[in-house]
Amino acid sequence: MGPSLQPDPRHLYLPDLIKGDLDSLRDDVRRYYASQGVPIVLDHDQDSTDLMKCVDALIDKEKAEGAYESDIILLGGLSGRLDQTIHTLSRLHKWRKWRRRIFVLTDDNIAWVLDEGEHRISINHSILGPTCGLLPVGVASTVLSTSGLRWNLTECESSFDGQVSTSNHLDMKENTVWIKTTKPIWWTVELRPLGLQ
Repeated sequence: MGPSLQPDPRHLYLPDLIKGDLDSLRDDVRRYYASQGVPIVLDHDQDSTDLMKCVDALIDKEKAEGAYESDIILLGGLSGRLDQTIHTLSRLHKWRKWRRRIFVLTDDNIAWVLDEGEHRISINHSILGPTCGLLPVGVASTVLSTSGLRWNLTECESSFDGQVSTSNHLDMKENTVWIKTTKPIWWTVELRPLGLQ
């Protein structure tokens, strides 16, 4: 059998910009996106990562256009090299104060930082679950209370030296998860495979 004749889907998802030190940008990928008119910007700043450079470019674009603060969805960033994963965790922990809606999306999960306080998260069970977790990353400890989970927490201390709420499940009868935390935490929830309910 010959090569697949399926059309190349990349033209359906063109980025507005490719920016960074470009050390991992393959030549064929660079040529393709350049041929599609996507700006490719080399930034030699060694004091910022490619993630930081791209988020800074988005902020500059919003300011120049007088645009409303966009939600940011990072594709990947929680798999692959551990140092890069930790960088993503660190950046979102730091950015939580100026941009409340930054999400990290992988093939299997969506995650974001919940700042201290109370949070209500709407759940679409056809897309999310069942597994979820509350991770005390970047804090010594926090105290958690929840509703809408299979195993709810009531004033439970969570820390790397103690308990960590992993492998919990969404309560399929509830469409809202309520979380109260005394310190920032990572909320992570499994994504269901497309087409499966």
